[in-house]
Formats: sequence, structure tokens, C-alpha cells
Amino acid sequence: MVALPARMRLAGTWALTPGEPGQEQPPPQSPWLPIDGPVPVAAALAAAGRWSLDGPARDFDAECWWYRCCFDSPPGAGPDAILGLDGLATLAAVWLNGERLLDSRSMFRRHRVPLGARLREQGNELLIRFDPLNVELARRRPRPRWRTPMLAQQQLRWFRTTLLGRTPGWSPPAAVVGPWRDIWLAPPAELADIDCRPRLVGQAGELEVRCRLPASVDAVRVRLDHDGEPRALDLRPVAREDGSTEWSGTLRIEHVAPWWPATHGTPATHPVTLQLRHADGSEQVLQAGRVGFRTVSIDTSRGGFGLVINGEPVFARGVCWVPLDTLRLHAEREQYREVLTRWRDAGVNLIRVGGTMAYEHEAFFELCDELGLMVWQELMFANMDHPGDDPAFAAEVDAELAGELPRWRRHASVVVVCGNSEVEQQAAMWGAGREHWQPALFHERIASAVKATLPDVAWWPSSAHGGAFPFQADSGTTSYYGVGAYRRDLADARASGLRFATECLAFAQVPSDQVLGRLRGLNHDLPVRSHSALWKTRSPRDLGAGWDFDEVRDHYVRQLFGEDPERLRQADPARHLVLGRAAAGEAIASAFSQWRAAGSACRGALVWFARDLWAGAGWGLLDDLGQPKAAFHALSRVCQPLHLGITDEGLNGLALHAVNEHGRAFEGRLTLRLYREGEWPVAETTRELELPARSCQGWNVCEWLDGFIDLSWAYRFGPAPADLLLARWEGEEASAERVYFIDVPGATLRRADLGLVASAVECEPGVIEVRLGTRAAARAVHFEAEGWLPADEYFDLAPGAERHVRFTPWPDHPRRPWRATVTAINALAAVAVPLQPD
Repeated sequence: MVALPARMRLAGTWALTPGEPGQEQPPPQSPWLPIDGPVPVAAALAAAGRWSLDGPARDFDAECWWYRCCFDSPPGAGPDAILGLDGLATLAAVWLNGERLLDSRSMFRRHRVPLGARLREQGNELLIRFDPLNVELARRRPRPRWRTPMLAQQQLRWFRTTLLGRTPGWSPPAAVVGPWRDIWLAPPAELADIDCRPRLVGQAGELEVRCRLPASVDAVRVRLDHDGEPRALDLRPVAREDGSTEWSGTLRIEHVAPWWPATHGTPATHPVTLQLRHADGSEQVLQAGRVGFRTVSIDTSRGGFGLVINGEPVFARGVCWVPLDTLRLHAEREQYREVLTRWRDAGVNLIRVGGTMAYEHEAFFELCDELGLMVWQELMFANMDHPGDDPAFAAEVDAELAGELPRWRRHASVVVVCGNSEVEQQAAMWGAGREHWQPALFHERIASAVKATLPDVAWWPSSAHGGAFPFQADSGTTSYYGVGAYRRDLADARASGLRFATECLAFAQVPSDQVLGRLRGLNHDLPVRSHSALWKTRSPRDLGAGWDFDEVRDHYVRQLFGEDPERLRQADPARHLVLGRAAAGEAIASAFSQWRAAGSACRGALVWFARDLWAGAGWGLLDDLGQPKAAFHALSRVCQPLHLGITDEGLNGLALHAVNEHGRAFEGRLTLRLYREGEWPVAETTRELELPARSCQGWNVCEWLDGFIDLSWAYRFGPAPADLLLARWEGEEASAERVYFIDVPGATLRRADLGLVASAVECEPGVIEVRLGTRAAARAVHFEAEGWLPADEYFDLAPGAERHVRFTPWPDHPRRPWRATVTAINALAAVAVPLQPD
């Protein structure tokens, strides 16, 4: 649903001051802090230099705050204007010109208040008081049927608010308090509710349009542009009791261009406009956004879970989203575009907005539509025993759904709406009886509302659902941490029989040295080390566990590379971090290679998290500024629509897997090369290979060789015959490559002179291109170039291969002189990268 065209953000002089809960007026002597607009308290104080995430922790839930906006009625608002308050976190009371307008107890409820004579032409004062949540949390209420270990305060289950800032194991101590979405005015005569419901029926697109308009409108035509050709329909009017008119109709477009996720096709969207004719003969055009036509269903055969888009099974891969601004919860449109485009280019096709976060801005969904990114949208319920049988709580839920669900109808990107994050899992894992695992709040009340409002979107009750217990890997959906928190071997990614991971593969991902340089402890002259208190404060952990995710990452350093992380932390801390970056990336790449393999039962996996919430070794594949970490590049290499994968099949040797998700076939030549000691050729074979459209094929590598070779070194009758397999598929229109180090688990990382050579040229103003070459295989090639950001790193380089990597200056930093080195984790030493003259 789109409200057009006359919403006006409430402009005026905004200010903020502390207060006392329950007072009807702000403290008379309290100083007001001028702020830019209605933003949460933490964001306002940070912008004014009064508080910082890098300073002492602050409990915003323990404080009372007043907001004031002094404004004049904007031109055109009229005497019967509507005041909109789209998000007040969390306990709020609102006054206009001394009259109390409303009280709000939900962060996720949208309010519309007719102002009438209360709105003056000049000199209006809007006051909003936000009371401390801690006071309400301290009141005695019935105990939950299970505890949620990640929360220090179990009574949060009674309140409709985000868990961000309230989960000390993984989110910064900055609870969201204050206005977090738009506050606006609109004249009711111009507030048009336009509801567009696109659906794909066979090869035809049907666009059902409903809109409520003032009685002065006497004709409405809806127009949709399809490939430059306009299609139009005159809507039918029905008078309403409030004096307005509802117009409706269904526009049908034969042979419509459907919307696809970008990995599988073109995300076609089509602009929609309404042409209004008023009784006085004047005309008006309303822009109603863009729509896409697609079908979505869930394949649950054999106890699994898989998304089917336009009749085609889709392997879904992506990340669990976090707000781009931890304090404001929303960002500007171009920030969304930059980050979402990065994920699209990385081969990601599904973004999960989880129940621990917040509902996203309209720009987020519009850009996901445009870029071909599917959205798994959860309702903001997570982990807790929410009191769905409490009438007041249920009424707040109903109001929340009425405000959120309709706005997702026109977005082709929204393919799944999920009831909650891990509620079923937490109930089962922490001792509640089986009869409590599927609360009626989600399986009846909310399910019914979602199905009625969003019939063309798939419904799923909980992020972990299905099987003998809700988090069973080989049934339904689950939070998969076999590889990761539970420290199982990399082979468990497939041995578990995983069907669909709504979250997985969490590691304390080490960011770049540039980010680490911003972390300073008590001695501000020294960077923070990985054992320091500040580092550990920002290392994610489960509150109920005696370990953190640094230890998880270090476990895989030992398993993958045979190095002792404890010794490295003391003797060679720089290498400790380098191997930590590489290990997390290799674990992610290995898991996705197994999940995308021919014959795999897995139909999707989403990495936990997309981005860090603050500077440090967080779960994010992007750092807190949105720049890639090593694991981001690793994920990108295994998520492309054209993919080559290699898996270790034990006594059956190695298997090669070729995936083509495009809607057309590709022809090319596949070359396999085996090497010993990462340098000496052992065998080579070449074949012509066509990759059919939307196919996944698999072969035993020995099928391609003249005789048996113990490729996986499973029989071990003597030394390994080869330790490197290179697979390269090259066609005229596309190519793919995989460098595979054989018997990686448990092997000692051998370091040698690899013959790395490098040089750099300024290929265009402000962009430097590094040209690499190597004699022997280089593993996890990475750079040190202060002030410069590589387009890719921690990649493997085959023997004799060359690679060009572009560097750009770090965003929002002064340009530094070029000084760079390159190395690999199996290299004896780094190599300088000189900048060649023009």
C-alpha cells in the first residue's frame, strides 16, 4: 500500500531533553538539545557528540526523554490534517498544543491522528515523552514457559519492541528509544491509499488496483508500462459512507515479462500510474511505484523446504540482514542501493529480515525489487514466549499487522513472510513441553492474517520449523551451526542432511587492519589485540555458553591449517588474524560447495550476519562501514549463477559439480589439472562441456582420467599423488574456475617460496590495478595496502596463473600514497607491489 502524494515530513525546530516518567510537561529548567529531526535518542546524542558507542555503556531503557517540535502548519495541510507517527519506540505519550493525542505501547504500530482545530496555522508545539522501559519490565507478570538465554530481561516478551541493543551477547548497548520512523502531516483530501496487487497467472500478469480517493474525483484510469507499451484500464467507483470513493479494477497483460531473482533471470518491474480527473475538469497523475509479476511456492516434499519461483526450483543463498545504521535503524536510499547492489553482485539472491531486528524502510523493498533480491520477511517476534492469549498484547499485534502486511503486497521481492525467529526452537531447546512448541499466536492468529492479506506470498510459521524437533537439520528449516558454533568437521555440512538454513556459519569475522586501527584500548597509542577486554566485549557470544565465537573461528584455524591459534596469538598475532580470516572464508566456501552439489538435499542457506553492528570481529561479512571482509569474498565465489564445485567423497574420490542457473545453456571447454606440491603437473584432461539451462551436473573426477588416482588420498598407500586440483570451464560468453587444495582438513600448511610477482599501474584516476602472477599455487592471496581497498582478496591462485585486482581509496578517508605488499598464507614472505610509472 502506498500513501500518495501529500505526506509531508514534519518540518520545524526539533529538540531533545531528559525528563521524569509520568510528568505531563517537560522539566521547566531542563536545557533542550537541538537535533536535526525525529531520530532515536542514541542517534541524536551521538550526532551532537554527547555519547558514543566507543564510550561507556549506557542503559537508554532506564531513562525518560522528551522530544519537542515547534512548527507552523505547512501550506496545503488544511484544517483537517492528519498527523502520522509511523514508529515510536517504545512507551510514548504525544501532545499537540497542550492536548494529549495518544499513548503508544508498541514500537511497531503506525498511528494516524485527525487533528481538526487542534492544528494552528502558526506556533504549533508537538511534544512526545518516551518513558523508561525498565520501569515496566520490573512489574510482576506471569513467568514464561521457557527462558531465552540471549536476553538478560525475560519480561521483554510483553512489549512490542526490537531486541537490538537488548541482547548483550551480540548487539551494542544502544537500545532504541525515541521516534525511529517518519512523523508527517497530510491533508485528508489528498491522502490516497493505493493498493496494487500483482499476480502471475500462467503467462499473463494481472494487476488488481484498489484506491480510496476524495469524492471530487469522477474518473480514474490505471496505466502500466510494459516494455515501453502502455496498458490502461478505467477503474470502477463505489461510494463509501465517509464521503470518499473506492475505485477498483483488474488490469490484465498477456505474455507479461515476469520478475526473477537476478541469479535466475531478469527482475522485470513495470511502472504504475493513476490518472485522475476531478469534477472541475482538472487532471492529476499519481505515481504508484513499480510492480513485478511472479509466482512463489514452497516445496515441502520429503520433509524438505525449497523456494519455487515461477515454477522453477531456486537454490536460495544469502545473508541475514541488519540495519545499516545501528542507532537510527534506517538509512538513505543511496546507502541501501550501494549495499544491496554489492550483495546482488556477490551472487546472493535472498535477504532475511529477521525477527530480532526491525521492519525495513520502503526504499529497501523497492531496491530489492529492482535488483532481483528475494526477501524472507519475518515478523518482529523472536525466541520468547510471547503472551498471545493476553487481549491487550493481541490487540497490539493486530494493529501492527494491519500497518505492515499491506505495504508488502506490491513487492515482488517479498517471497516469504515468516511468523518469528526461533520461537519454536527456543521452546523445544529450553524445556517446554511439545504442546507449547507451536503457539496459537503464530499458527492461528498471525497465520490467518498473513494468508488473507498476502495470498501470493509464501507463509512459514517460524525460522526453525519441521521435523521431530524444530531445529532438526534434515527437515524443514533450521538454524544450522554444525559447522561453526558446534565445531563439527566441514563434512557435517552435507552429512547433517541439511534442507534449508535460515541462518548458519557464524564466525567472529576478523575485519581489515583499517578497521582494527580504529579500535583503541586504554593505551590509545596501541591497536587492540584479540585477547583484550575491548575486543572481547565486541566478540559475539551466547550468554548461556562458556565460549565465544573467537574460539569457534580459532577451532577451524587449527582444523584447516594445523596451526595452534594460542601460540600464534602470542608469538605471531598478525598471522593469527590472517589465518582467522582465511579459515572462516574457507569454512563458508566448503559448506556452500557441498550444499550446491549435484544430489544435495539442501535448497538454501543464509549466513548470519550481513554486516557488523559496530567495529570489531563481529558476525558480519561486511564490517560496520559496509566494506567486505575475507569471508564476503569467499561467499561471493561460491554463490555465482555459473559455479564449479569440488567435494571430497571419501573412498569414492573427488566429485566435480557444474551449476548453471541462467535461463539458457552455455557451451565451453572444461580443463582439469592435477599438481603435486602445488606446482608440478601430475595429470591433465580437457573436454567440451555444455551446461544446460538451470541445471546441476556432477561427475566423479576419475571418470575424466585415463586411470585410477587416489585423488582424495583416502586409501593412503604412500604419499598423496596430488595436492591440488584445478577445474576451469571456459566459454565464449562465460567462464568459471575452482582451485581445490586436496585433503585440506587436518593437513599442515606448508609455506614455501611461491614465485609470487606483482606490479601496479594507475589504470584510471584514483584506481590502481595490481597485476599478479605466481609460479606455484598461492592460497588465500591477500594484500597490505594502507588506505586502499581491494576489489577481491583471500582468493587462491593456480600455478602459473595471472590475476588483476583493482584498488580504490577507502571511502571517506584521505587518499594515501601507494605502498603495498602481497602474500599468501602458504608463502614464506610478502612481496612488494611497486607502482609503475605511466
